[in-house]
Order: sequence, then C-alpha cells, then structure tokens
Amino acid sequence: MGNMKIAVVCNSDTLAIPSIQLLKEQNFLAGIGIPERSSAVLLNSLQAVNMMPDAIAVFPTASWKESMENWLRQLNADAVFVIAFPWKIPASILSIPSMGFFNFHFGVLPKYQGADPIFWQIRNMENHGGLFIHKMNSQIDGGPIVWQKEMAIFPGETYTMHCSRIGFEAVEEVKLLLDHIDRDALKENIQPEHQALYYQKPHTDQLKIDWKKQSALEIEYLVNACNQKYGGASTFLRNKEMRILEVSPVDMPPVPEQKPGTVVHADALYGLVIACKDQEFLKINIVHMQEGYLSGAKLFSMGVRIGEQLI
Repeated sequence: MGNMKIAVVCNSDTLAIPSIQLLKEQNFLAGIGIPERSSAVLLNSLQAVNMMPDAIAVFPTASWKESMENWLRQLNADAVFVIAFPWKIPASILSIPSMGFFNFHFGVLPKYQGADPIFWQIRNMENHGGLFIHKMNSQIDGGPIVWQKEMAIFPGETYTMHCSRIGFEAVEEVKLLLDHIDRDALKENIQPEHQALYYQKPHTDQLKIDWKKQSALEIEYLVNACNQKYGGASTFLRNKEMRILEVSPVDMPPVPEQKPGTVVHADALYGLVIACKDQEFLKINIVHMQEGYLSGAKLFSMGVRIGEQLI
C-alpha cells in the first residue's frame, strides 16, 4: 500500500491540512496544488505544519488548467484528492491519474451539491452535515459516492468552528478510505439525481437578517453560518451596515409587542437586546462595524438606546 502516490488539490487549510498531514506521515503524499488567489494564507498554513515549499504547486488564476495538467503529468500520482477546490476540473485532466480524482465534499450529497454546503447546512438549521467522498466526473459534485460519514452540527457552532472540527474528523475517514482502496474494496454508489438542490455561494441578500420574517432561532443560525467566512450576518443601524457575529437567546419579562428589530433593552452590563418576531429576544454579543469589533455593551456606550431599530 505504501507505493500509492496521492496528490492533493485544495483551497482550505482547516478542512484539508489534517488529511494532508496523515498522507505525508504515511508516505502517500505526492504533492499539493493550490490556487494562486489563496496562496498567501495557504502557504503560511502549510509551511506551519512543515510542508516544504517545493512540494506545493501554485496554480495561476489565468492558466490554472495548463498548470495543473503539467504538474500532474510530472508527479505521476495514482490518485488526486480534491478538498474545497473552487473551479470545475475538465475531463481531460480528470483522466490523468490512473485511479482518478476523489472530491471531498463537506456536505450531504446530493441534497447539498454546489458551493459552500457548510454555510447552507448551518443556515438551514440542519443537525448534521457530513463528509461525502465521490469520484469526480464532468458534472459538479455529480460522480458516484465511494465514502460517506455523517457529521453532527452542534447548536451554537459557527462556520469556522465546524470546519476546524470536521477537518480533524475527516482524518479517520481518510484512513478507512485508503484501506478500502488498498484492498480494492471501494463500492461506487450512483447519486440519485432528483434530490439535488444546487446551491451557489450565498449572495449579499442571503447574508442579511430579515427581522420581520426570520425567527430568533433562524437569525441565530444565520449569524453562526456567517461567522467568520462571511464576516457576520448583515443588518443596518442608523443607515450604517453592521455585521453581527454572535448572538444569544434571552428570556425577557413580557413587554408590549415590539416591532421585530427594535432595541428593547440597553445598558452597560448586558448591552443590547433586540425584539424578534413572536415575542422572542436576542442579545447582541459581538458585531463588526467600521469602528471595529464591538460588544453590545460597547454599542450602548456609543449611544445606542431602547427604541432604536435594526433593519
């Protein structure tokens, strides 16, 4: 089994590095390829875990296909593991390694095909996501599934916390996957087509809190899904955008019905409490504004008062 050579193409450090370290320790790692646009962050993270710069290929944005193809032909890898790569890899490249390309999709397939399943699963209040590994073909996230493992999404878990945890949990699955490949025991399961909800990356409107329509719980999960990759869930205070990074539900004594989005409590100790629909309330813990990262108490000290409106 030690003779198999595996290349990794990735665009995420938290999701990919634990598995890359395993492949390196077990002498499977043939090389790592990353997109140039993410190279500043990824090179630092990879070098921090002792990946040598000469083992890392950087694909220029304008000519990444040619660059990847040349790199793969030189490496002579048996298989390629793809972890959070942003571009569709053409069939001519998918056919280069003898065992093909395996895509690590950190989302339930086929339901969460497409970009950024982690965001959508947290936002949609799913209680689990997962790691679905499939053989790649010319359809995005469409090839047969060879490995799947359900992974819990914990209440209160932010996007980045979830990524860090499942990146480490993936290592155990990679060990099992390698063992199955070695024993030629992988089974391919064709994905049912009708279930797919093809999700794009969230656009600006989908990062915005709708105080009138969303429940307190839906707002809390949206906030968690936006932290930290999307900089927080968006709302406006005094015509200025405010990105909310953390909230928590609070019980309030009955108050007269307030318009959702209204500040119903403000002081130096608890900060701000906002009315949501159905007489539910959220305390604002952390926001990001032009002035910086601020607590609810800091917003009170800057003059935000009861009766003001988030929209």
